[in-house]
Parts: sequence; C-alpha cells; structure tokens
Amino acid sequence: MAVRKMVNRSAIAEAALHIVQTDGVAALSMRTLATALGIKAPSLYEHVKNRDEVIALVQSEGLRDFGEKFAAAGKTTRDKVMFYRNWALQNPKLYPVVFQIRLQRELITPGLELSVLAQVVEAAGGSHIRARALWAQLHGLVDLELQQRVPDDADMDATWESVVSTTVTSMATAT
Repeated sequence: MAVRKMVNRSAIAEAALHIVQTDGVAALSMRTLATALGIKAPSLYEHVKNRDEVIALVQSEGLRDFGEKFAAAGKTTRDKVMFYRNWALQNPKLYPVVFQIRLQRELITPGLELSVLAQVVEAAGGSHIRARALWAQLHGLVDLELQQRVPDDADMDATWESVVSTTVTSMATAT
C-alpha cells in the first residue's frame, strides 16, 4: 500500500513559492504544484480552492518576507529605498507576483498588507500620498531594471541615488 504524502497549506505555500522563484508565476499550475508535492492535482483541492488561492499564498509569503526585511533595513529613507531595489533584484520572479499582478486581498493573510503599508507610509514621512508617489517611482525603476529596458551603460546606481535625494528634499519641504 502506498503511503500518502502529508500535504497542508504550509507545504503548498512553500512548494508554490519555490516554483515561482525558480520558474516564474507562469509555471505555477495546479499540476506542477501537485507534482512538486508528490501528489495528484485533484488532491490539492482538499486544501485550496483554486490557483488564485495558491497565488495568494505566494503573495502572502512574499509580502511577509518583504515586510520583515523592510522593517530591519535601516532607518533612513535611503536605507528603505535601496532595500526596495535590492529585494526586487534579488527576487526577480517573486517581485511581479507580490507587486505587479493583482493582489488577492480577500485571500492573503489578514492584516498583512496593512502592516507592510504602514511601514512604507512611515518611511515616506507619514503621508499615504507621498508613499504612493515614491512607490510609483521605485516600482518604475525596478521594472526598467528587471525588464532590462535601460542601456547597458546607464548608471542605475546614480539614478537611484537621485530618487533618494529628490525624495529626502521633497519630504523636508513638505513638513
């Protein structure tokens, strides 16, 4: 008699996260996930409703990781901005799942998005408006780098430092 492999939501999240980090979100299907877990795809439905729920598990794991590391990334605006860039560049296949595709708000860990958002708003001087404006800049720059849409000789370090300088100046004059 075959021994049934133990599968739970935590194991599903871990396996799905590994697939995304290795091969990208397009490679994440119920079939590939089941194979990674050593079970048949229909068995997954005992634990998750559908692929959207699996994506939410990955988003929760990615957002949690980002939030914990963002909190520990230092106190200055520069520390936070450079952390954002580095996290994105170190997680090029996870970053789009966490920050580019629709966030499965109704399915992610309750309170997680607001907890991370509160940290980001605090880093932006306490303003939701400045936080969104800064995020748009950072998100755009990360996207350009991840998609290799900048010339090889572009000095992206200087570009990021310019964002930091502009942001710090903007926050100083706004207060």
